Amino acid sequence: MQTPWGELEALDLADHELCRTILAGEKHQLAEGLVVEGLFDQIFDDVPAHLHGAVLLDADTAIVDTQRPGDRWHAFVWTRSRQSGLGRYLAALGNRFRVWLVETDRPLTGFFAREYQGGRLSQDVWPLDRLMGELSGRQPAYLSVTADVRDARRQQQSFWGFLSGQHGRALGERIILPRLFMNYGVQPWFRAVWNLDRILVYGDQIWLLEIKHKFPFGRNALTFGLNTGELGVITRLGEAGIRCLHTIVVKPIWSKDVGAMYLFNDMRMRSRAALIGVDLSQSVTAAMMAGRRGSSAGHTTFTGMGALSYYPLNAASFSRLGMLSDPPSYLAANIAALVHGTQLDRVDDRWLRNLAGQL
Repeated sequence: MQTPWGELEALDLADHELCRTILAGEKHQLAEGLVVEGLFDQIFDDVPAHLHGAVLLDADTAIVDTQRPGDRWHAFVWTRSRQSGLGRYLAALGNRFRVWLVETDRPLTGFFAREYQGGRLSQDVWPLDRLMGELSGRQPAYLSVTADVRDARRQQQSFWGFLSGQHGRALGERIILPRLFMNYGVQPWFRAVWNLDRILVYGDQIWLLEIKHKFPFGRNALTFGLNTGELGVITRLGEAGIRCLHTIVVKPIWSKDVGAMYLFNDMRMRSRAALIGVDLSQSVTAAMMAGRRGSSAGHTTFTGMGALSYYPLNAASFSRLGMLSDPPSYLAANIAALVHGTQLDRVDDRWLRNLAGQL
């Protein structure tokens, strides 16, 4: 597979300077999001301990809308290992998507895909880049991210201040390889691509666990926005029987100019960062899509250019999971409770404004 830094098999993903260079081509918000996810994964790892038999899949999923009638929706599930529960996930996706299981070889040379249909894997193995060309019918077009949303200082802080030390020798495989899979294995052939990177299988329930790091908006009732494409994918996943737990780390300072490093170097700020969550059930998503859409600025888009439409969801729709200063086991137990269907305390606007020092 070709990348801007050479063929995938020639990349030394143990070289942290190369890893930093690869991430430097993305929005600084992406690196900061990886920081938040790295912190949050330490919480999520405890969730199965509170849900008997639950499994977190070690898989990344690329959802693609080809926008071609008759063969429109595809799901490419890259798994590092074939765990218990993977078959249930693939079968559920098969209700609304054409499904492909993606794996890598050892030593690493590329990504390879096989179609999953009717509970079975095809014997035909496709190099991923060749398959993308066949499905899209076009040559790859690599997207570039505008310099306006690539703040080098914030990228350096996120990378050297957290990602490099936290992941150590696993940095290339755990952080960089998923970016290469999405950005150069899938994205260049299509324009409508979404990433699902945290799947929980709990009995006959399958959950997408999302984490965002942002702040609310609104002069009266506080709201959060979900972009139109993402909400459409969540709706389709719901039709396939896959539920979505949408969680947010609410920034204690309501500004896009504030990064994520306060989570590690300012305990007072961390004690004001709330973790909230909502089950984006089919009734919730239907109500959102029946409402009025908004439009956000260019910094929210993949490339940092243009605009992005979104649907609002009132902050009061969310439940309180705790504060980031709480023990991980406590937060994990509350996440598990929400998955299990337990009612938790609701978020209210006054509480959020108080945490942000706006009262």
